[in-house]
Amino acid sequence: MLPRLAKTIVVLLILAGLLLLAGPSQGDTFRIKAAGSSDEGWDWRPDFKGIAKGDRIVWKNPTGVKHTVTAYKGPWSKDTVVRPGETTRKRFRKNGAYYYRCKIHSTMSDGICSGMCGHIHVS
Repeated sequence: MLPRLAKTIVVLLILAGLLLLAGPSQGDTFRIKAAGSSDEGWDWRPDFKGIAKGDRIVWKNPTGVKHTVTAYKGPWSKDTVVRPGETTRKRFRKNGAYYYRCKIHSTMSDGICSGMCGHIHVS
């Protein structure tokens, strides 16, 4: 009986170790892209995205001009230039409302963003 108990314990320890190595889920990845033109105006598409804690956003710039992803409200800090063809990313690990904008193609007035502005809600 002792050898069988020992085998069971070894199997349980191996399974526990595998579970620990697997770690937490990394979440899903969602894409937001710069769109528009100099004539029509620039925007982020989509300009609102609801995601779960642990998910990642990738901003892509498929346009011919540079943009920024700049945090202006919420529990985060980001100010990244995204040149044509480049991307930038962030994994959101805390619940909350995250607001961002392109400093080049948006304006702020009394804390309100107009133009190339976006909002991410993490829950």
